Amino acid sequence: MNTAIEIPWTWLGIRASGVTAWGLLTAVVLWGLLLRTRLLGTGVKPPVLLNMHRWLGSLALAFLAIHLVLLVVDPVVAFTIPQLFIPGIAPWEPFAVSLGVIAMWLMLPVSVVGRIRQRLGKNGAKIFAKTHVIAYSAWPLATAHYVLAGTDAMTEWSIGLLITASALLIFGLIARGFVPAPARPQRVPAPAESSVSAAPEASSSIVG
Repeated sequence: MNTAIEIPWTWLGIRASGVTAWGLLTAVVLWGLLLRTRLLGTGVKPPVLLNMHRWLGSLALAFLAIHLVLLVVDPVVAFTIPQLFIPGIAPWEPFAVSLGVIAMWLMLPVSVVGRIRQRLGKNGAKIFAKTHVIAYSAWPLATAHYVLAGTDAMTEWSIGLLITASALLIFGLIARGFVPAPARPQRVPAPAESSVSAAPEASSSIVG
């Protein structure tokens, strides 16, 4: 007799997409910390790290979207759309799910503002900085969601993954505090600017 329990493919997809989204979020935070330090030396330029940071962020949101869609179509949990976006009303593990929902809402502002930053004018940098700080708190909440709601969270490979990710982020935070940020390249004045700036000095010397 076959006593194997059939697991819906959607449930496997929910678990896989959730862990992947969390791993990508970890990479996003780590890359952001690397942007602020010289740990990688001068061989890797900040624009390269910035592009990777943005790409990882977009990829994390893509897997999060897959995670949400599968929660809706899964025949076992069968979440509704409001339950995915409103904390506390989930039909399964409401507290753990609420942590994930809040983490999602903390991630979205920095992603949206980052794409319209140039259109916000002078306030764009300030608004982006504020949303960026808010986004940092998404990682511990997403991690707590992973640990409390993930059916694989207490397996050996998962514990190893959590410990490794936490150690890397702690190392990155320490490095950010002690390793100086990359120096910004000095702006070389254009020839016209040089001649204009030199003119007052020349006139003053003639007058003197």
